[in-house]
Amino acid sequence: MKKSLIAASVLLAAGNVSADPFYVDVGTNYGPAGDQVCPTCTSMKNEFLFLYQSSTTIFDTANDNAISAGDLLTTDGGLAVGGLAANQITGFNPNQVFNTNSNNGYGTDWLMSFSVTGLNGVVTGVSGGVPQFTYGPGLLELFITFDGTTFNNFMDVAITGGGATGVSTVLFGKADFTTVDAGYNNILHSGSTTCLGSDSFFDIWTNCGPDGLDIQFLASFDTNIFVSDFTYNAGPDTFTLTSNHDGSATFSVPEPGTLALLGGSLMMMGWMGRRNKKA
Repeated sequence: MKKSLIAASVLLAAGNVSADPFYVDVGTNYGPAGDQVCPTCTSMKNEFLFLYQSSTTIFDTANDNAISAGDLLTTDGGLAVGGLAANQITGFNPNQVFNTNSNNGYGTDWLMSFSVTGLNGVVTGVSGGVPQFTYGPGLLELFITFDGTTFNNFMDVAITGGGATGVSTVLFGKADFTTVDAGYNNILHSGSTTCLGSDSFFDIWTNCGPDGLDIQFLASFDTNIFVSDFTYNAGPDTFTLTSNHDGSATFSVPEPGTLALLGGSLMMMGWMGRRNKKA
């Protein structure tokens, strides 16, 4: 059994999550002078845009030949499913348009991509024939390539959760450099926050994280679902969902002052709680 679902383009509102500016420094000046943050950098960005493919297996836990609440699932996406052409960061917002190499050669001299493998979740229900689900923890790997064949895993995102919202699939997480490749760790930089004089995500994570200045990540992975195919597989009973998508992702880095204020507020709340108990 196989059917195709065509969904309209939907823009996900990120709610109260605000995007902080960032820029990319690849260490080489590929473009002409413009409004780059530095000669080897892009200009300041708010989000990156991407295309990707995904493959999800839903296990028919109830053995009723249908997708229903409680069914378990696992998802692979990005380079774990397809090639670079269909799984890459396609550009940034805002885009630079002053010359051909306006994003310091992005798309011509270097590209960024990503991969997620074995992201586990559970179906919470079905709405209009489309399964709703939540994801548990997982890992999203970010890559940079200068030749289209050699990929450096310069940063990871430790996924803390996510799922289907009814109009999109979102993932939440935090920057993580625990198991990444060496050599290109200082690619992403914050445009609003520094730690010990550095605005590099790697330096912020190393010197002020991982639970100090956590670099928050939010991705809307189904802003536009191009084509989704459900395939039922008998013995064992599973459903396979393959899709082509586009989407966008942002970063948020808290200010040190904000963390101090939050910590002080929590301490005050704890003190007031103890005082009330004594009373």
